[in-house]
Amino acid sequence: MMSDLLSNDSSFLTLILTAGALIVVPSIIFFSSSKGNNDNNDNNDNNKSNIPWAPGRIPLLGHALKYKKDPGRFLLDSSAAVGDIFKINLAGKRMVVACGPRTQRIIATAPESVFSARQAVADVGFEQMLGPLNVHKGTDLHKGIVKGMWHDDADAHVRLLIQSIRQALQVESTESKRIQPDAKKYNADFMKFIRRVLLRTTIDRFIGSFFLDSWENFDFIDVFMKFQDDLEDVTAKSVILPRFLSLPLLLWPLARRRQKLQITIAERLKKTKPDAKDCGFWLNEVQTTRTHSIDDIAEFIVGLLFAAHKNPAIGAAQSYLMLVEEATIEEMDLCKKEAQMLVKNPSYQAVRESCPLLRRLCLESLRLTAHAIGGIRTAQKDFEIGNNTGKVITKGSTVALTHLSSSLDAKIWKEPSRFILDPKSKERSEELYKNEYTFSVFSHGVHKCPGQQLAVVMLECTVALLLDEYEIEFVKPLPPIDFERATLAQRSGPVLFSLVSNRSE
Repeated sequence: MMSDLLSNDSSFLTLILTAGALIVVPSIIFFSSSKGNNDNNDNNDNNKSNIPWAPGRIPLLGHALKYKKDPGRFLLDSSAAVGDIFKINLAGKRMVVACGPRTQRIIATAPESVFSARQAVADVGFEQMLGPLNVHKGTDLHKGIVKGMWHDDADAHVRLLIQSIRQALQVESTESKRIQPDAKKYNADFMKFIRRVLLRTTIDRFIGSFFLDSWENFDFIDVFMKFQDDLEDVTAKSVILPRFLSLPLLLWPLARRRQKLQITIAERLKKTKPDAKDCGFWLNEVQTTRTHSIDDIAEFIVGLLFAAHKNPAIGAAQSYLMLVEEATIEEMDLCKKEAQMLVKNPSYQAVRESCPLLRRLCLESLRLTAHAIGGIRTAQKDFEIGNNTGKVITKGSTVALTHLSSSLDAKIWKEPSRFILDPKSKERSEELYKNEYTFSVFSHGVHKCPGQQLAVVMLECTVALLLDEYEIEFVKPLPPIDFERATLAQRSGPVLFSLVSNRSE
């Protein structure tokens, strides 16, 4: 029954898409053409803006093929050709792209009344996909709670986080062997495995371990991961469709799945009735100091889990993989020594200061896998970039902040595509990582990522536990890094691995 409740609308959607293909395709062409989705109309679009187009547009698709082939190279080449602010057309979705620390700082520090993040995410369908509460109130709610956790007892949070990750690793490795006991040695995808581990950890620490106990024939973790993956696909598809098509074909079906998921979460909370000692720090704070209904809390939980687990999981997995691929024997040994120290004596200071190699490993992997397109904004008024430049972002324009371009900019980083682990390296000054506009991995400015500090701690603790308590082997060669999805860069295929605990119980 539970699986039926959360079954997706894929069959229904496939039927609509098949039946409506003769309507959809001409509509895309018509609306793309009417909005100037060709060279001639693009040249006449928003003439007062004086912001150049990235080179290499083709009719109808604009820059979509070049962007898909290699987002980082496309953005860097475009910036080199026309400057650090330019327009792109991704198969009908036009946006102004801001590259480089100076331009990004101007846009990121402008108030919501000038560049609105809330309107931007609403415009691409997040009110339907994650719910209006998450779009308009969720970030502020999570920001206050997560910020407060470090002021209460940072050392305790690090200890409990390591404990949760350790338990999640044990549960997921045992579950993997139970599901496929007779399978080949290398039968699991490392990226998916770490993602399950950190989603389980996030639920344990934020909501409470009670939430995943005693489900009958229902894998909440798997259901949520599929929902989030489909949400990312819907986002990518909906931005190039007219609104009257994206709503019934994509956004409303996903909204129904999200609403069913919220019902499941709310029923779980009502059934278990957890008290303070059973709740994670987020749920405890929400229940004791704020006046939200259980149904509202369920909607907030969808947004919380969406934001809190996937990118840290990708970052942790990529950090470990880059260590395996790039580190010298000496660097690997030093990382293992730091990992052992952190795991045995966890503290906030150990994470922040006493494990320089582990920390640099995580920061370097984040730099090399940063989002191609990160934060988006909608211009609320005409806004000139700089003084008397003539480059005006016109009202209603979608503005995208690219994180990857700064990370791979040779004017900022020497040999930017090279992985350098040594924290004393002259090519990788610590100051570059401290500057949020040169190390542009997280959202910055007015909409600074509230979970940045927690995310880096999660990365370090996860890698430390993997190094100290497990022996891991991979099928070589590892798949290359891939920027196709709207997350930190993943891998182009499954990363097959085997894992054996070396921890004495």
